[in-house]
Amino acid sequence: MKEKPLAVIITLIGGLVACICCIVRRVGLLWTLITVFISLIVFMIIGLIIHKIYSSIKEEVEEREKEEARLAEEEEERRRLEEEERENAEQEEQENGEEADPSGQADEDDWSTAGSSEGNNGEEI
Repeated sequence: MKEKPLAVIITLIGGLVACICCIVRRVGLLWTLITVFISLIVFMIIGLIIHKIYSSIKEEVEEREKEEARLAEEEEERRRLEEEERENAEQEEQENGEEADPSGQADEDDWSTAGSSEGNNGEEI
């Protein structure tokens, strides 16, 4: 009964309506019982159909919510990884920047300021 309260509620409402109609029309007891029995069966079938439709819609909504939550988690994970990569790149730039010459060139590569070199005998090399 916990799984199908919608079908049960619809069935009971249908039975109640059938009983009220039979009492108002002053139908005999046998015909009232037959009418209520048939209405209960019909409304139980209608309730089960409505329950199936409701369950399928509910499952679709839950699946969609799970998919959206999964996508949000993936997006957050991607952003976090990008942020970590950016921080690592900035940290590497800072480490490399401190070790390198501020002009951006190493001493060995600076040929513009190099003067002539003299060997042992005073010759230019």
